[in-house]
Amino acid sequence: MDDTQLKDYFKTTFNAVADGYDGLPTRFFPQSAEQIVSFLNLSGDEQLLDVATGTGWVALAAAKQLTQGHVSAIDLSEGMLAQAQKKQQQTNLDNITFTEMDMQNLVFADNYFDVAVSAFSIFFVEDMPSQLHHIASKVKNKGRVITSTFYDDAFSPLATLFLDRLERYGIEIPSLAWKRIATKEQCTTIFSDAGLHNISCHQIDSGYYFRDADDWWYMIWNAGFRGLVAQLSDDDLIKFKQEHLAEVNQLATDDGIWLQLDILYTIGTK
Repeated sequence: MDDTQLKDYFKTTFNAVADGYDGLPTRFFPQSAEQIVSFLNLSGDEQLLDVATGTGWVALAAAKQLTQGHVSAIDLSEGMLAQAQKKQQQTNLDNITFTEMDMQNLVFADNYFDVAVSAFSIFFVEDMPSQLHHIASKVKNKGRVITSTFYDDAFSPLATLFLDRLERYGIEIPSLAWKRIATKEQCTTIFSDAGLHNISCHQIDSGYYFRDADDWWYMIWNAGFRGLVAQLSDDDLIKFKQEHLAEVNQLATDDGIWLQLDILYTIGTK
């Protein structure tokens, strides 16, 4: 797919999953948002740019601490932004502005923000150093940029079982975008290539137990994997789900089914 087709694919996928994106099985999103904010040690008066905000977890976590500051949060998916705005209304935080915008064309003034965040999103762009440089261009000199991404073995062996079975149904399996930035070395290299300095990368164990295989299916259906299973026919989808969940259930222990999920947080200074 070319760049336009990729954007359409991601927008369609995330619009489709928006209503269920914030369920208990995907609770690593709010947890990692709190982790990002803790790394930033905010003073409270910063202007923060949240790139690809999704349903707004980072924006909301940061806004609580920015009593004299503001969050500008953007996303390509209007469905995700609608969920973010609902949560904003429930918290009565008035220091966030959510805007539909392409992260590859950030229409903000250069050298404006104190901090920029890109949570689980930088890997959606083919040229990641250029994208990171574009984000950093909106940050002041001495300002900070932070990203989060999945470590190399995230979701294993569940994702391996999922993709292997999908392939048997004739679905072409694309390379997983986040695998291109799934080690500390890859993260720090991209930050260096983008011209950032004082780079540090932190690997945090964020795994947890699913109650059962249905929790894993919830994650498939309400996050990025949805675009793959959506290619199955209705009959094949039913059959695939039954077969896949049967093999996932074989991994169950007394504690549940373990979700392997280390997250990499990389921070650099402009």
